[in-house]
Amino acid sequence: MRQLYTSPRHENIDRVVALLNEHGIESTVANRSNWNKPSYERFSYSQRKENRDRWPQVWITRADDYTRARALLRELGIEPVIRHGEELALARNPSPDLRRQSVAVRARRIVMLAVAGAFVVLMLRYMGVI
Repeated sequence: MRQLYTSPRHENIDRVVALLNEHGIESTVANRSNWNKPSYERFSYSQRKENRDRWPQVWITRADDYTRARALLRELGIEPVIRHGEELALARNPSPDLRRQSVAVRARRIVMLAVAGAFVVLMLRYMGVI
């Protein structure tokens, strides 16, 4: 079994499963809640740190059907799941905000090390070692 699609909206999952069944592709759904609850939750597709493993997932049962299923989703304009695709793209092409954030984190670490070093020197001087 291979994962094909994931979404926080149950309606999207149902539509993808129906499309796959129309074309004779056997699929299963993981992480779907068994009880009926409203599907509207305050989610955002652009949130990077959200745990998407809890979202409902469509899995293709037979590996031979996986390429056909991916082609069907691409025809609809849906890009199938690529494991760690977003993280890989960010690592290869960091955004200016991410670059600024990493520079700030690096500067904070350097300042903290300098303060810790000065503290150690003062403590050694106080103890009479230096």
